[in-house]
Amino acid sequence: MIAAKICVAQGIVIVVKSRTLVSAFYFNFLIDRLIYSIQLPKLFIMNANKFKLLILFITVVNTVCAQDMWKYFSADDFAKRRAKLLEQIGEGVAIMQGAELPEGFIKFRQDNNFFYLTGVEIPNAALILDGKTKTSTLFVPDKMSGDIKQEAYITPGEKDAALYKMTRIVSNTNFTAILNRYASLNQPFYILSSPEETAEMSRDRCAARQVSRMNDPWDGRLSKEMNFMNKVKERFPLAAIKDLTPVLDMMRWVKDEKEINVIRECGRIGALGFDEAMRVTRPDIYEYQVVAACDFIYQNEGTSGPAYFAIAASGERGLSWHYNANNHKMKDGDVILLDYAPDHHYYTTDITRTWPVGDKFSDVQLKYYNCIKEAEEAVIAAMKPGVTVSDLKKVAKDVYIKHGLEKQWPDYIGHFVGMAVHDVGPYDKPFVEGVVFNVEPIIEDKELKVHLRLEDTVVITKTRSENLTAGTTVEPEQIYKLKKEKGVGEKSAF
Repeated sequence: MIAAKICVAQGIVIVVKSRTLVSAFYFNFLIDRLIYSIQLPKLFIMNANKFKLLILFITVVNTVCAQDMWKYFSADDFAKRRAKLLEQIGEGVAIMQGAELPEGFIKFRQDNNFFYLTGVEIPNAALILDGKTKTSTLFVPDKMSGDIKQEAYITPGEKDAALYKMTRIVSNTNFTAILNRYASLNQPFYILSSPEETAEMSRDRCAARQVSRMNDPWDGRLSKEMNFMNKVKERFPLAAIKDLTPVLDMMRWVKDEKEINVIRECGRIGALGFDEAMRVTRPDIYEYQVVAACDFIYQNEGTSGPAYFAIAASGERGLSWHYNANNHKMKDGDVILLDYAPDHHYYTTDITRTWPVGDKFSDVQLKYYNCIKEAEEAVIAAMKPGVTVSDLKKVAKDVYIKHGLEKQWPDYIGHFVGMAVHDVGPYDKPFVEGVVFNVEPIIEDKELKVHLRLEDTVVITKTRSENLTAGTTVEPEQIYKLKKEKGVGEKSAF
């Protein structure tokens, strides 16, 4: 039950929620005392029970909306991250911009770094963290867009500042004046140089696109981040500017237990989607139909959308590593490679499976498949604190050599995963507990025009590792069994 404060003025009942839990008995006692002590109109007295239910409904809905904002996290989690960052910038001032509202009819998704520190899901917000006073100021627009979810709305003032564990929340019209004050105090400014990461984005692709645009003689646009940094330098030429990116990257590189739980759940959903994709696969259907089976499961499980475009490459199209047209009719005798995962509460996994379009793998396909399967198992078994990416490549290479297939291996084993599918992290440092890495053994035979790949997302534990996507079917015999089952759209219930 939720306690409620009620004020009555000129026949109007106003309910102000508080988040204090009380017993059902005490709730009824409060309402009964209220009704009779302040002599509500006869209509309310006649319907006291309905009146109680109305109050209860309003307060519970309001509280549930606040809780639904973060299914896996709390405001305290975001506040702890900000406190950790503040410890690392000394007396500096960290300045961050949130994502803008998309220009098209695309669902708004916050920038990964901004969400990581705030949990805020409104566009055009900004954040200033003062390392000297250990305070956090959130800047929000005066008018909220109707395109975002209602429970994410934020207004300046103490109420939402308490909800988000911010020192203060003010209108973003105050942003320039507050920056002026910090500049006058000669505190260094920490600003992100890395690209913004929103829906279906990873830093590597963002950075490549930005460089391409800057080098285009008919474009030459600066990135949002570089433009912001230049404007700060123009307005405050005496201010020392430092890069905040390395600090946040190292924080994001090591996941806490709550983050790992989200990724684990994302892996569970991914496994369900891949099983459904295997069920519908058969000759003479299109690659996009395999993706559609996955999409049904992902959306039905409540994910916010894809973490990256689906790669459903049958036959020789697998040679294009990020093929995503997905518009070819599949042929018996080919394999299909599906690389696809959902975005779930700002986290993802990276899953790939390769399986036959027809009933079974050919002998050559099975030979290649068993090699990458053994390589993946060996690499995951070797993962633990202290191991490096180079160590994992050596483990994989030994397996390829054992199978006589080292020439078909592209000397690659995987990447970090987290808020982005190609997540941040140092490739030259030993793994520590909480690091999430994607194991991705590949065989590519350009003469036979075949590409086989497996991918699983693995977290480093205290002593070993855990495969967070282990529920995704990988054994050939289990794949064959799944392919005999009816998939979504083929069942009588549909």
